[in-house]
Amino acid sequence: MKTNLLLFGTVALSIFFTACSNNAEEAQATGGESEVRELVAQQPEEEPMEEAKEVQIIHLNQIPGEFTNGDITLEAGTYSFDVTNTGIDHEVGLVLAPKKEDITPEDHLQGAYVSETVKEGDTQACKGEVTLEKGEYVYFCPLNPTPQYTITVE
Repeated sequence: MKTNLLLFGTVALSIFFTACSNNAEEAQATGGESEVRELVAQQPEEEPMEEAKEVQIIHLNQIPGEFTNGDITLEAGTYSFDVTNTGIDHEVGLVLAPKKEDITPEDHLQGAYVSETVKEGDTQACKGEVTLEKGEYVYFCPLNPTPQYTITVE
């Protein structure tokens, strides 16, 4: 019985190696292109790697009654904002919202709010990142107060 199993196993391995060898010879004879494509097609697909977002930092400077940056043009993308208080004797902040007639607090892009109000001489980063798509936005400070400046995203 053991001899029959051993003989069966040897025959099976022999057939397997002969088949592999014949496929390899056939692939060499035909250039192997179709077999290579077939093998590639049979390989499991790799998980797509998540692309890292490139976050650009926009530095905004406030002086009494205005932002020195004025209107800004940007490309669509992900942004973070820093706000500097230069010479304003009270704390300031930042509001960013899509441009429209009447802006309400619900329109504010909260990721652009500064993490803390900005004291004179300090700079604060915004709470998070903001992805801006093509269109127009406004930014302003209700605490300074400043005019509404336009950010045009192309």
